[in-house]
Amino acid sequence: MNKVFILNDSGHDFSPAKEFGELIVLSENTVQKYNLTEMLRLFSPIIEDSTPEDFILQSGPAIMNSVACAAFAAKHGMLNLLIWKADKRNGDHYVHRRLVLR
Repeated sequence: MNKVFILNDSGHDFSPAKEFGELIVLSENTVQKYNLTEMLRLFSPIIEDSTPEDFILQSGPAIMNSVACAAFAAKHGMLNLLIWKADKRNGDHYVHRRLVLR
């Protein structure tokens, strides 16, 4: 089963992302947005167990997204993102996008 990495347990309902895989939270407490090294130390062991088919769910502070995406892309040479799309006609949902970097 694929994994969906959620940057922070912010109290939002991420359950619609379950269709893409098991939800894995990368952090649960406040993370200092200027301490990038600490973010990388926190995220790296969890992302180390990822596969190229797993996803980073875009949420929370942009800097956390940047660090998590950089770690994932460095490991796999690609990036799979889940992005929330507000859509009145078809219903709100996640869309996935893949960037191949190698």
